[in-house]
Amino acid sequence: MSERVFKKLVPALRDIDGSILMINAKDPQLATFMLFAEAVSNLPNFLVINKVDLVSETEAQILAGKFPDRQVVLASTLTNRGLDEIKSRLEEFEGKVVVLGIFNSGKTSLINALTGEDNPTGKIPGTTLKFSEHKYKHLVLMDSVGQIIDVSKPLMVSLDLTGCTTNEEKLRRCLTQDASGILSSIELAMSGLLKAVDLIIQQVNKGGKIVVVGAGASALVAKEIAGQSQETGLPVLVFTNDFADSQPISFTKGIGEMEAGLSEYFVRAVNPTDVAIGVSASGGTGFTYRFLELSREKGAKTIAITENIDTPLGDAADVIIKSDAKPEGPSSSKIQVAHLAIGHALVLTIADIRGIDAEASIQFMLPTRIPNKKMGIK
Repeated sequence: MSERVFKKLVPALRDIDGSILMINAKDPQLATFMLFAEAVSNLPNFLVINKVDLVSETEAQILAGKFPDRQVVLASTLTNRGLDEIKSRLEEFEGKVVVLGIFNSGKTSLINALTGEDNPTGKIPGTTLKFSEHKYKHLVLMDSVGQIIDVSKPLMVSLDLTGCTTNEEKLRRCLTQDASGILSSIELAMSGLLKAVDLIIQQVNKGGKIVVVGAGASALVAKEIAGQSQETGLPVLVFTNDFADSQPISFTKGIGEMEAGLSEYFVRAVNPTDVAIGVSASGGTGFTYRFLELSREKGAKTIAITENIDTPLGDAADVIIKSDAKPEGPSSSKIQVAHLAIGHALVLTIADIRGIDAEASIQFMLPTRIPNKKMGIK
C-alpha cells in the first residue's frame, strides 16, 4: 500500500490502556480532534494543547476553556513547557499509551522529549506514516498517524453515507455535506479573505497580477480562480501539475508534487509587484509551497488557501485563507468545494470593488479575432 494512502488509515485501537490527546494551539481543527477523542473516550486520557508558544496566552486559555471536563496541559515541546506535568500525569498510567492527534500537533516531538529519542519530525503533513512503539519508564508510548477515518464506512471517502438506503438519500447527503464544508469555513476564512482582497487590489493597482498555483484537486481550484479572474478583467496566470491529458492521474496520484523544478519554472513569471497564490488542502504540496517561498524571495506578496496553516505553505504566506471543512477521508471533496467557494468570493468581491459590472465582464469573455494566413500557406 502506498504511503500516500497508508498515512490516511488508522487501524483499530486494540490493546491500548490509555491515551494522550494532542491539539495544535495554532491550528486546533476541533472537528477532527473530536474523532480522536471519541476513539479513546473509554480509556484514561488527558489533553495536551501543544505549541502554545505560537499563540498568545489568552488564546491558549480560551482554547483550554473549550474542554471544561477534561484534564488539560498547556505545553510547548519546543520550550519544554508543560513537560514535567505531562510526566507526572503519565505516572498514573499503566501499559500501552497511544499519542493521538491530527498531523503537526507534535505527537512525535512529545515522544522525543519524553524518551530522548530522535525520531523524524517536520511540518509537512504525513511525516509520521505508521504506528511505532517507544519505551518510556514503565510505559510503552505508541506514536500514530495524524489522520483518522473509519475504514468500515462506505468507500472510505470524506462524506459518510452510512444510513443512506436510496440513491436520492446518498445524493442529498453528498450535497448537504459539501455545503456544510462551505458554511463551516466562513468564519475562519473571513479574516484572511479581507486581507487578501486588500492585498490583491494594492498589487494590481501597482501594475501587478496574480499568479495561482495548485496540484490535483487544488489545481482545479487554481484554474477556477484564474478563469473567473480572466472573466472579470483581473490580470492572472495559472500553473498546475495536471500536464493536460494526464490530469486524472496527477489528480489522484500527485504526479510532480515533489519536483522543485516546477516551482523554479513557474516563479519565472512572478514579478515583485505580483501576488502569488498557493492552493493546497494539506499545506504540504511540495512545488506549491516552494513556489510561494521563491515568490516571496523575489519580493512578491503571497497568499495561501489551505485547510492546514501550521505547514510550509502557511509559513510562506503573507496572508492565509483557512478553510474549516474537515474531518476528511482520503478524498478531499468538502475541502475542495470550500476552496472553490473561497476563490469565487474573493474574485467576485474584487471585481465589484474595481467596478466590473455585467456589461464589462461580458467584454472580457467575447472572442477576439485577428487576421490569419490562409490554410495551406507556409
